[in-house]
Amino acid sequence: MRRALGLVCLLALAGAPCWSGRARAQEAEPAEDAIPGVEGEESPELRALRLAELEIFGRDQAIVEITPQMPRPVRLSVPDALTSDAPMARTESGATGRARDLSWLEGLTLPDIPVRWDERVIRYLEFFRDDARGQQLIRSWMRRLDRFGPTIRQTLREQGLPEDLIYVAMIESGFDPRARSGAGAVGLWQFVSRTGAEYGLTQDHWVDMRMDPAASTGAGARYLGALQRRFGTWELAFAAYNMGYGALLRSIRKYDTNDYWELSHLEAALPFETSLYVAKVMACAIVGRNPERFGVGDIVREDPIAIDVVEVPGGTSLGPIARAAGTTVEELHRLNPALRRDRCPPGSERVPVRIPGGARTAFERAWARIRPSDPVERSHVVRFGEDLAAIARRHGVTERELREMNELAEEDRVGVGLAIVVPATTVRASERASDPPVIAIPPGTFEYADRRRVFYRVQRSDELREIARFFGVTLDEVRQWNAIDPRAALQEGMFLQLFVPTRIDLGRAIVMSAEEVRTIVIGSEEFYEHHVRQDGRVRLRYRVRTGDTLSEIAERFGLSTGSMARINQIAREATLRVGQELVVYCEPARVPAELRDQISSEPVVAQAETEVEGEEAETEEPEAEEAEEPEADIEASAEADPAG
Repeated sequence: MRRALGLVCLLALAGAPCWSGRARAQEAEPAEDAIPGVEGEESPELRALRLAELEIFGRDQAIVEITPQMPRPVRLSVPDALTSDAPMARTESGATGRARDLSWLEGLTLPDIPVRWDERVIRYLEFFRDDARGQQLIRSWMRRLDRFGPTIRQTLREQGLPEDLIYVAMIESGFDPRARSGAGAVGLWQFVSRTGAEYGLTQDHWVDMRMDPAASTGAGARYLGALQRRFGTWELAFAAYNMGYGALLRSIRKYDTNDYWELSHLEAALPFETSLYVAKVMACAIVGRNPERFGVGDIVREDPIAIDVVEVPGGTSLGPIARAAGTTVEELHRLNPALRRDRCPPGSERVPVRIPGGARTAFERAWARIRPSDPVERSHVVRFGEDLAAIARRHGVTERELREMNELAEEDRVGVGLAIVVPATTVRASERASDPPVIAIPPGTFEYADRRRVFYRVQRSDELREIARFFGVTLDEVRQWNAIDPRAALQEGMFLQLFVPTRIDLGRAIVMSAEEVRTIVIGSEEFYEHHVRQDGRVRLRYRVRTGDTLSEIAERFGLSTGSMARINQIAREATLRVGQELVVYCEPARVPAELRDQISSEPVVAQAETEVEGEEAETEEPEAEEAEEPEADIEASAEADPAG
């Protein structure tokens, strides 16, 4: 069912992570990418019930009938044999205006959750008992009650909770672990992504544990128990489960009442669905305790799903597992609804997999024969600053092949911490230069007692905000440490100097320490001379003589006029002054004898950039003649200019 679940320090009650601050209700979330066998649509039963509810409790009908002569609703008459509280509700007349005979309620076995004989509870019971649509719906649900019933009831008992909370799962999903709402809620207990994650239900490329019957039941029970302890009644716990913890808390404070039934009759206090949700849970629990009374006693229930659990190496394809178990990949997906791909999640040495009940012995014999002694694949955990292209190169495959191995679409981004499958081949060693990489930094010295200085190489599509968030620093700090404009896009291959708090796990990122690099200050003599030497040239200072022109000086040193103008930041047509000093980049052979004393060291000829973590080395070629750069195909025009 559609809902937005919210919680803050309520999580502390259930042993989940706790955030300080105000309660926050989760927003409805968009549907996620496709999962094998899941269409992501509302089930036929839930759709039928929703339409029936609109008819029975439609928005244009008052749930509680109030007239000027009746400022408060009258009490609903119920048989004396019922000991539950008889609340304020509609008159004894039903929707048709005819008096209703409610004597059939006598002798009902009550569930182990509180029941209040509100008009809406009665009308749900009438719907399930007397309406053909209600009969069809409740029979369908009751038929599946035992599919996961033993697991759910055992979990509820272990946590000291009423066993009839199983009917929350009934109205949420109809006991379909792959049920999905339009708001992105998933599984038996319809967790939205954020609340599921807060209760330990992993959701990534490989698995969505909200669809795991056992794991989601444990999380659902912990969440319901925490809500009941927080609000004090099951009615409010159910309401919070449906509408969100924070939203209910705001409503309680606004209307200054902690009585769910009072809230449910007040204008705008609760969402329409939440005003029915609690009654629906109670009604289903009553039907479950009294199947014969509601015409469902003859139903043949599905047997509990019989499974055996085996362990296989992380990253194993489902095909070999299915063959060893004598079943199909489709059946493995049915028994393991949390699996989103045709492969077990990599990253763990052993992964539990459910196979058909009774197949364990045959599986173990077959698995011993078909499992390769030398694995052809292994797991790799993606680090911050890594992309698939670099990982693929290090393992001798193409990026496309790596995507196919991991069922990754072209548009899928690979996040930090995701375990992927790579060939179990020897990783190609990075070809590092003997000298450390040279990184340009702005002037200034920074000292922090509780931080580590590292250097991060920008990858394609990196965003400054994302980098700052991962390394636990602010945008202003990154701007202070580096010569960058935070409004401009970062370009692949740039380096960022970062001072990272010691609490950040740098093992999850590709960075270099201060000891692994050589830094030079942007704009310093050392900076310019270093880069000129990388082009096999030398940097000189030439003093203008009488009669010199820019073009003549450029020709003398083997440069274009444009390059000379660019180096010295003057116009090509500039008039030179005698004694004016110009900077010249030239080949060693063209250095006049009188200027040789300016050469501090020999230039480096065509030295390639240091490869970083598997990236291909790129050699910058000097430009023979300056040319206009075309607007199209910008990234292809990355050749270096002799001016630097």
